[in-house]
Amino acid sequence: MNIKNLIILLTVFLVLSACGNSSVQNEANSSNENTIAEEDHNHADANEVTNNKKNDAVPDENTSLDSSNTKKSNALSGYSAEEIEYARVWLQIVGNKDIEELNVVHISAGEQVNPYDDDSVSYPEYVISLGGKIMADGMVTYSGNGDGTINVYNIPSHWPSPNQIDKSMEEYTRDIINNTKQIYIEPRDDEEISKLIEKIDQNGNQDDEIETDTPEKDQKKAISLVRDYLRNTSDDFVEDEDHFLAYDGEINGQIIVRYATLFSGHTSTNGRYAVDITSGEVKDFTADPQVID
Repeated sequence: MNIKNLIILLTVFLVLSACGNSSVQNEANSSNENTIAEEDHNHADANEVTNNKKNDAVPDENTSLDSSNTKKSNALSGYSAEEIEYARVWLQIVGNKDIEELNVVHISAGEQVNPYDDDSVSYPEYVISLGGKIMADGMVTYSGNGDGTINVYNIPSHWPSPNQIDKSMEEYTRDIINNTKQIYIEPRDDEEISKLIEKIDQNGNQDDEIETDTPEKDQKKAISLVRDYLRNTSDDFVEDEDHFLAYDGEINGQIIVRYATLFSGHTSTNGRYAVDITSGEVKDFTADPQVID
């Protein structure tokens, strides 16, 4: 083979080798591009899943009991944030759905925890008391924190007399103030809430105005009826200079008589009684305030 033919063969070989390398490089580049595109797609899918999880973890803003920030669903749009709060609190704390009515009483800071005893301490804050039509329906007294939680005060359904507790009424009520329980109020079913809201009476028992102009002869008659009642029904009734019965106003035509005891210059109420002087009937107003309805 002459030199000219050898040069031609070498030239053809070099050209073919260059073409082959270019093809391999193109295939590698194409493979890399496909891999990158697939990784980008998978990364986008992962981001979407992560974002969805984050969105699912965002708490429902309607769980806050701060009425200024509470958002209402369409089903509850016709009700105020306060009404929704009362219903949610009642359903979670008391749970009685079958009440005839839900009474709401607003109690200002500074009012006595036990309104029937002069030695009771006062509420340090504004509180709300929810109760049914009768004592058996249940009751709850609380204050809201504006963050979905409430402070529940352990108010007894019946206030004990001094003889029934081993401490003063001041200590007894101070313990109630110092031992509130913080509870988170869960969202509830809208239909359940709306049914209860329809039973709300915003005025509660505050509609019962206390009158103090009962004729003196009627006051004395009521006191006499209560004295006879306690003599026949109570083993704890004492008649001496430290125990007394006194007129305490009139509500809905019934005269209220208070039975009290003097302790170290302070008056402690043992009980209040509602008297219908026409029929002579006496009812324990302290045990069941609903007797005047």
